[in-house]
Amino acid sequence: MTTDTIRNGPDLVLFLAFHRALRRDFGRLADALDRCPPGDGSRRALIDEHTAMQLRALHHHHSDEDANIWPLLRSLAPEATEVLDRLESDHQEMDEVIERLTGPRRPPAEQAADLRALHTLLNAHLDLEESRIVPLIRAHVSPEWWEEAGKAVSRSHGRELPMVAAWTLDAADEEQRAHIFATAPLPLRVLYRLSWRRAYERRCAQVFG
Repeated sequence: MTTDTIRNGPDLVLFLAFHRALRRDFGRLADALDRCPPGDGSRRALIDEHTAMQLRALHHHHSDEDANIWPLLRSLAPEATEVLDRLESDHQEMDEVIERLTGPRRPPAEQAADLRALHTLLNAHLDLEESRIVPLIRAHVSPEWWEEAGKAVSRSHGRELPMVAAWTLDAADEEQRAHIFATAPLPLRVLYRLSWRRAYERRCAQVFG
C-alpha cells in the first residue's frame, strides 16, 4: 500500500484488512472446537455464536461482490470475464460448506472439518482475487463508487457492525490499522476505543481461551 495508490484509486485498505480476518479465523475456530471439552455446552455455544457471526459477515461480503462489484467489472474490464466466472464458482462451492456450518449443530469434529475446508477454499479464492481482481478495481473503479458501496456493506451488518469492525481491525496489519483509524469518522473511532474493542476482546477470550 502506498500513498499514490490511495490517491489515484479507490481506498481498498479496509477491504484488504477484512480479507486478512477471513483468511485467519475459520481455521482458528476449528482449533477452538478441537480444544472445547466434551460436555462444555456453554463454551460450544460461544464458539457456534462467533462462527455464525463470521459466516454472516462472509455472506455479506460475497453477496456484495456477486451483486455489485463483479457486474461492474464485467462492464468495465471484459478481459476479466474468465476469472470472474471462476470467483463466482468459488462462492457457490463455499456456499455448500457454509450451508452445513449454519445448519443444525453437529459433532465438533465434523464442524471443525468443514471450518478447515472453508479456510482452505477461502484462502485460495482470496489469493486469486487479490492477484487478479484487486489491480482491476484499482484501475477501473472510481473512488466515489467504491466509497458508496462500502457504506452500503457496512449498513448491511446491522447490529453486528461493532463486532465485525473490531474483528477486522484486530486482523489488520499495523499500516492498515493506522490508515483505518486516520480515515474513519470520529464517532466510530471513539466507539471502538470505548466499547467495541473491549467487547470483541472479551468474546475472543471466551471463544479461543
